[in-house]
Amino acid sequence: MDELIKRLRRLPKHPMTCQGGLFPWPQLVRGEGGTPFRPHFPLWADVELGAIHADAMLAPDEDSLRAALETLGGFVEKRMDNNACPQRLEVCDPELAEYLRQHLANTGIDVELVDELPMLEAAVAKMAEMLDAQAEGAPSLLDSRGVTIERVRAFADAAAAFYRAAPWRYLADTDLIQIEAPKPPRGMTCLVVLGAGRSVYGLGLYPSRAAYERFLRAGQENDYGDDVTTGLAQVTFDPLEELPVADAALWIEHQLPTAGDRAYPSAVKHLGDGDVARPSKKELTFLEGVLRALATTREEEIDSGRWQKQVTTCDGPQLVTLAIPDLLKPPSPQEWLKRGFAPDRRAHERVFADMQRYLEANPPAPDEGFEAINRLFAGRSIDNPLTQPRTPAEQAQDLCFQAFDAHGRRRVQLARQAIELDPDCADAYVILAEQAGTLEDEIQHGLRGLQAAERTLGSACFAENVGHFWDMTETRPYMRARFGLAESLTAAGRIDEALTHYQELLRLNPQDNQGVRYVLLPNLLAAGRDVEAARLLKQYNEESANWAYSRALLAFRLSGRSAPAERELRDAIRTNSHVPELLCSEEPIPQPPHYALGSFEEACVAVEELRPAFEVTSGALDWVADSLRQREAELDRLRREKRRRERAKNKKRKGR
Repeated sequence: MDELIKRLRRLPKHPMTCQGGLFPWPQLVRGEGGTPFRPHFPLWADVELGAIHADAMLAPDEDSLRAALETLGGFVEKRMDNNACPQRLEVCDPELAEYLRQHLANTGIDVELVDELPMLEAAVAKMAEMLDAQAEGAPSLLDSRGVTIERVRAFADAAAAFYRAAPWRYLADTDLIQIEAPKPPRGMTCLVVLGAGRSVYGLGLYPSRAAYERFLRAGQENDYGDDVTTGLAQVTFDPLEELPVADAALWIEHQLPTAGDRAYPSAVKHLGDGDVARPSKKELTFLEGVLRALATTREEEIDSGRWQKQVTTCDGPQLVTLAIPDLLKPPSPQEWLKRGFAPDRRAHERVFADMQRYLEANPPAPDEGFEAINRLFAGRSIDNPLTQPRTPAEQAQDLCFQAFDAHGRRRVQLARQAIELDPDCADAYVILAEQAGTLEDEIQHGLRGLQAAERTLGSACFAENVGHFWDMTETRPYMRARFGLAESLTAAGRIDEALTHYQELLRLNPQDNQGVRYVLLPNLLAAGRDVEAARLLKQYNEESANWAYSRALLAFRLSGRSAPAERELRDAIRTNSHVPELLCSEEPIPQPPHYALGSFEEACVAVEELRPAFEVTSGALDWVADSLRQREAELDRLRREKRRRERAKNKKRKGR
């Protein structure tokens, strides 16, 4: 800075006027962390010639006044070839004027404070116009006809109230809500609350139940084409840095309400081909009313199946009537199946319970055995039991079997009825844990289920049945409760506690009917418990991608890029050749509903499970990447060799 002042003092003063100042960039930009902000940039111009000189945009923590003075130095250097400097400067910012006067004292440069800078303001306006024409992404909420900032503020306030109320604690995305009043805009006749899966929060809105069911089926296949999404609308909540820039600008500049750092709402309608539109004036206020109604809805109102809420919107009072048809008339298991919901295998245990009750009351003759059982139960529907539950505990378990064959809020209702009949009904707590909207509730329900099952079974059962625990129907609620609790603890980062539960499940049932080992192994590796991981690999020796790449990783941890590790990696690549490329990719990896050994889908599952273990192992990902490059180079060499042999063969054939 001192050198710049000396240079300006030394240069002759040209009888010219320069206007300058700090101007806001016409659009928001994203900082290093992704958070949007509106930067300023310094700008100077020769009033007579119109020559303009600007410098880089300034981050919020940069000294903007100093940057303005340094940009003046750049103007002198680039526009005046360092042969002279302007005699008069005009600025309209009092703080900048005072700063320049202090630093340019005794340089012969006069600084004048003026009311406006028309030339520079026109240049900035032209720049804004050009940027608007080039802007990509969703348009602003204010771009819709009749939408004012006051209306957007009302929507933001309703969205914040909805987010704070967290209705996903009670409603899943399988609970389709019909909007009976007010009359919905086109395409918004029904909705689901998003958030129970703890990934996307907000509302999904559909024109009909059929459109909603198409969307569900597409989700099961992970295939959201335009034919499924066109015409749908949604309100979602995201961190500020993930909002469309136009929305981020509204919330920053107008200080709109929000429920937290990750709760900035965005409302869009899908038009197809990736295009979106923003809600109209009518639609935005309709969404405001629905959000306010759901924000004030109580759990008992939801369970009634139909409820009304009087709310106040930007357009005044509004009566909102909501209904959940599946609670007013619960679907049968066959109806759920028609809608694309796969049957829950746990519900089939109802047949075993029916069979056990019948045999206890009607012991077969010694010469009948399995023949009598097959005659009575083979082909019998689980909805048509031969016996009825006798005790409160049996009645509670039967309600749980019904809950397994239901979905959404209906499951919660049946589970709570079961607990009223039998407070020690473990499967009821398992269901409540699965339907919980928060991780804390999930863990608490899982713990209650485990404790209830332990009380029901008694200590003698654990002592007498180690090794074949799953073979007894009455122990399965305990196994489910413990496995579910372990997974919840894993999600909460309480890994050591979770590993203890996984290992106990395998001790009780080494046949591992639940597939515990596939969750335990990657968590042991990620936790650095290599000896236990090696023991598990040996106990369940199988040829899967998960097992093969786990063996390779353990070998690398033991001896680095050694011959044994390279051998294990080659064997793993033969088991599934898709894993290395996916493991080294930074792109999101889809999770398929099913897979075959050696397939791309199996690789997706294996990478999702094993990536944390590879990431915490120094050099492991580089090792796999180098192996992938070598393999690609070798394949390329083989392809070239094959082409060379074919050319030689053709040449020899022509020579004959």
